[in-house]
Amino acid sequence: MNITAFDFGNTRLKMGTISNGSIENLSLCTYLDDYKDLCLKYIHDNKSEKVLVSVVNKKKYENFLTTLKLDVSFLSILSFKNFKTVYADSNSLGIDRILAMLGARKMSKKNCIVIDAGTATTIDYIDDKFLHKGGIILPSKDMVIDAFSNRLELTVEKKENTIFNFLNNSTHASIESGATLCAYNNINYLIDNFIAIEGEDVDIYVTGGNALALIDNCNYNLIHVDSLIFKGMLDII
Repeated sequence: MNITAFDFGNTRLKMGTISNGSIENLSLCTYLDDYKDLCLKYIHDNKSEKVLVSVVNKKKYENFLTTLKLDVSFLSILSFKNFKTVYADSNSLGIDRILAMLGARKMSKKNCIVIDAGTATTIDYIDDKFLHKGGIILPSKDMVIDAFSNRLELTVEKKENTIFNFLNNSTHASIESGATLCAYNNINYLIDNFIAIEGEDVDIYVTGGNALALIDNCNYNLIHVDSLIFKGMLDII
């Protein structure tokens, strides 16, 4: 039986097919596209009978997903018996973060640092006993630039260049480099401290739309897995 997996992020929708214990046919779209038609076509093309959904804002998509007339499962922390967290309110931990951590644990026997570089950048630590020891959330580069633009009424061009410069020759370039510093370079500091506290025997995984930019600015070897959230879903198949 083929299972369709949907990951409804803040800025894009990721689709995958779970078949025979593996992830296939990864596809992306933005919400500017007619995502509902794309979802229906994806389910039809992959002949799926069941749908697994990772979504933080369930209310936003629930009406559409319940009209699919299929077995639709909205995943939550209750879907995973082995996963534990130090969060006092475990329900406040986003399902996308949980799935990314479980995906990393499925691929590694070590403790894992898991980075999801999307609209925001989440960094979490999960040990080899499936205990989430906590994490941190940083703004993405785009979020930092948007904050400057909105507060200072500036139009700052968002460039592909992600390399930080100390000396810049314009206000816009200075903001661009400052945003890069905030979004990426601080991650090195965080990883340094995670390792200092928990030890060096760790694998570091990264996923998300800004993963490649993060890799360019990180001092550590990162394991890039675009389907990491979907790999976390394999634990309940």
